[in-house]
Amino acid sequence: MGQPPKGARARGPRWWVRLLLRLTLVATAVVVGAVGTFLAVVLVPTIRDPSPDFLVRKGEVAAARATSTWKIGDDVVTEVTLSSTSGLVVDLSVRVPSGANSPRPLVILLAGQGTGRDAVRHTAETRGIVVAALSYPYRGDVDAGILALVLDLPDIQRSLLDTIPAIMLAADWLAGQPYVDPEHVELAGGSLGAFLVSVPGAMDERFRRVWLVHGGGRPALVLEHGLKEHIRFAPARRLAAGLLSAAAYGHHLAPERWVGKISPRPVIVISALDDESIPRESVESLHHALGQPSEVIWMSGPHVLPGREEIIEKITETVFGRIAEEALGPRAESMSKPVGTVNLARLERGQPIAVDFGSRQAQVSAFHTTKARARSIR
Repeated sequence: MGQPPKGARARGPRWWVRLLLRLTLVATAVVVGAVGTFLAVVLVPTIRDPSPDFLVRKGEVAAARATSTWKIGDDVVTEVTLSSTSGLVVDLSVRVPSGANSPRPLVILLAGQGTGRDAVRHTAETRGIVVAALSYPYRGDVDAGILALVLDLPDIQRSLLDTIPAIMLAADWLAGQPYVDPEHVELAGGSLGAFLVSVPGAMDERFRRVWLVHGGGRPALVLEHGLKEHIRFAPARRLAAGLLSAAAYGHHLAPERWVGKISPRPVIVISALDDESIPRESVESLHHALGQPSEVIWMSGPHVLPGREEIIEKITETVFGRIAEEALGPRAESMSKPVGTVNLARLERGQPIAVDFGSRQAQVSAFHTTKARARSIR
């Protein structure tokens, strides 16, 4: 029998296995792509926009019950449960600075799911402003297994939608408190909260400014990024992210669809240069959707998490310091020093610096958009 040409590879059973595997992967990719296209073209557009129902769901404050009170330094913290005429229940904590014998500016915080109303605990100084933080309305166990969470999906969806009217109901009650200046109420969302607060920020004009901290746009991109370790096959991961985004009403509630509607009230975005949780493409989509006036602040370091105290302190110094400086002036407690021009010595000491787009520092250190003035914090 003749011998195969010199250098030629013999095609044994393994060759057929590899061929079948490749054909299976191609077929799977085609099926996943077809299903994804069907969802994008047919299913997602049929999911009803929930935003017209938010004001009805908010209702009116029917009852407010203080459940606990304690102190952080000289500040008084009170945990409150609000009940609405619609049946909505909101848990929040309110931190009032000592000596607040006149109305103070208020910032309402919506942090990550794991932080909730405990966000008032994560800073030593509030600069003399009132700080309120909300818990998400979901009452289930967020650490439950995948199957349990899937079975609980309707409650998770309801809780996600309830978060938006919950913020506005909290604003109703807080604006009537004697220690709050109702003309100076701001809204800030961090991490998961940054993906939600653009909606109430646009709908409720009482929020004179909105802060988006370590967030982004295009929620499906963020979900896909977070699934990389769990689903290695990219088409399947993309499909799963699309399904999750659709289940979370991402098509209607995506920040880039709402943030521009906050204008002419200002928006400030704080983004992390080394954010491992939010892909840069998602961050840039949010930046490009900003209206005017707006500002982008780039902060060195990773994504904000409960245990990253240095990151939390930088954020609270920036947010609380700016609010106190503008609203309280000389009355502000422990105010931050005024921000100046680019100074590398201050940069090395970790102080905020102001950077214009035309400066070399801005070009080197951060992505920037012509719609906003950029600052860099290290």
